[in-house]
Amino acid sequence: MPTSDSQTANRIDPLEAVAARPDGAPRFGEVFAAHAGPLLQLLRRLGVREADLEDVAQEVFVVVHAQLSAFEGRSSLKTWIFGIALRKASEYRRRAHRRRERLSPEALESQAAPPEQLTGLERDERAAQLSAALAQLPEKQLQVFVLYEVEELPMLEVARAVGCPRFTAYTRLASARRALRKHFRRASREEKP
Repeated sequence: MPTSDSQTANRIDPLEAVAARPDGAPRFGEVFAAHAGPLLQLLRRLGVREADLEDVAQEVFVVVHAQLSAFEGRSSLKTWIFGIALRKASEYRRRAHRRRERLSPEALESQAAPPEQLTGLERDERAAQLSAALAQLPEKQLQVFVLYEVEELPMLEVARAVGCPRFTAYTRLASARRALRKHFRRASREEKP
């Protein structure tokens, strides 16, 4: 039995629905449905505490709602939203520092699945080590590292999201990798008896 257009439309993924609109203007509800989950993950990785996560995400979506009609499509919608999120997370981190709050190590936990032979304690220790290492990166390096290595955005999209030339983004990524390697080498030397 052939499906009608309305039945087909009900099965379209929200990301596809945003792209499929004939006038090219995405609807806020569709944008929110498609990007809320990934946005929350990104904000966690950028150091936003769980208690503040929804507030910062709301700040991002207030900007998205206000500026959605002006979205020009020079980058993907995801990249545009992530760019807004980077700025809001940066503002959040500056506010936390000014109030002398300590960012929670759990906020930066890696979402990568560790090898199965690791125990829960070992996974927790590695996540804490990664969180500590990421928390020490300068803001611009952290942004590029998380978008490229964790979110797996192409470097051109990363550069657009953070507002810098692609070569600069590669330089920041290389610096972040060096800093992380140095951190883990130092940590492994301290662990040895």
